[in-house]
Parts: sequence; C-alpha cells; structure tokens
Amino acid sequence: MFGKNKKENEPQLAFDLSIFDTDEQNEIERIKKFLEVSEIIKAVARQSKFMPGGQIVTPKTIFATDKRILIRDPNTLGIKSDIDSVSYSQVNAIKLKKGAFTSQITIESGQFENNNEIIPAIPKKKAENIMGIINKHIREAQQFHGYDAPPTVQSKTEDDDPLVLLKKRLAKGEISAEEYVNLKKILEE
Repeated sequence: MFGKNKKENEPQLAFDLSIFDTDEQNEIERIKKFLEVSEIIKAVARQSKFMPGGQIVTPKTIFATDKRILIRDPNTLGIKSDIDSVSYSQVNAIKLKKGAFTSQITIESGQFENNNEIIPAIPKKKAENIMGIINKHIREAQQFHGYDAPPTVQSKTEDDDPLVLLKKRLAKGEISAEEYVNLKKILEE
C-alpha cells in the first residue's frame, strides 16, 4: 500500500549483520532478497578491483552460507547482476590457488555454464576462510547423502570399552535395566 515504510517489506536476516565489515554489509544488502528465511551467511569475499586478475568496474562476490554458495556477478557497469546459487551437495570440487598478493577460487559444478566458476583476485585470508567453510559444508552434505567421509584417526579412550559404553547408555536411559543385564552377560562371555 501507499506510504508503507520500505523497511517493513524487506526480508529479515537470520544472522547478525554487524559481524561483517561495511563493504561486506553492502554486498549482503544486494543479495539478501535471494536468501532463504533461516539461511545464515558465514563469509563474504569480494574480488579485488585493483590487484592482478581483478575487475575494476564489476568485481564478483562470493558468499558462503550454511546451505549453499552464492556468487554475485555484476554486469552492465554494475547496474544489473547475475546470482549463481549452488548447494554444497552439487559441488564436485573446489580449488584454491594462492598467488603473491591474492588467491583464486575455482568451483567445479554442473550447475555452472562451463562446469566451473573461477573467481580470481580474492584477498588471501578471505579466500582461505571461504574455502574452509565450503569444505566443511561439502563434507557435511556428502555425509548426509551417504557418501563415505574420509577416515579420521581416533585415539583409544576408556569410552572404547564396551562395558563403559553400556553403563553410559543405561545412565542416559537409552536402554532398560533388563537390556543392560542381558547385554552385559553377552559381553562378559
């Protein structure tokens, strides 16, 4: 209706915007209408305007959320922009190429026009942060979809003792006293 405050119609963010610097906040404002209601942006990295490989007029921005990767690619002198969205389960590979001053991120996915998206001239620390977040969420997506996760090294603890585990399960109420007795007999045989 007429006279309504524009702020009333804007989507509410599910995270604290103040944890991002001013440039990152401005980038988030540009894409916030594309976010899902409970989606949380974990990191933002904008391509450098001035470093080698950067874009002076229309630098790309990559967003790592808790659900997907978003890439904002401005065009027409920044008046318009394309937004690519790829869920972590659709990422085939992600690569980080470190340069002298900046890094390049390459994301391979069938969701992109040429099966990959290359974003050069990302500040090194931000690129490493984005890579860590994306890798974490890719591993979680693979485990969710039943893919084998890479083996982890575990040290032997007292929790490895089946009787200790059985006692803990009883204490938590996961098994009844009768089940405890039966299982204990089996373990002691």
